[in-house]
Amino acid sequence: MAMTLRLPPEIEDQLKQVAESEHRSVQQTVLVAIEEYLSMRETAEILADPAALRGLAEAREAEQAGDVVYSIEAARALLAERER
Repeated sequence: MAMTLRLPPEIEDQLKQVAESEHRSVQQTVLVAIEEYLSMRETAEILADPAALRGLAEAREAEQAGDVVYSIEAARALLAERER
């Protein structure tokens, strides 16, 4: 999808300076900024969701207890054990 974006001159100048200092094109810099913004929104949504926070806490506890698998075989073994 192509998109045209009109920026106030002062923001455009800042964007160009950041792009130059990070050795990126302006387009790459805008993409990074948008990705970071969307990531922050997602984080805010998770932090506002009690069920998601509980899930994260349970995952952290499981990892600390060693109830974590890192391969397909280990995951299959864990699932088979839980089905018993």
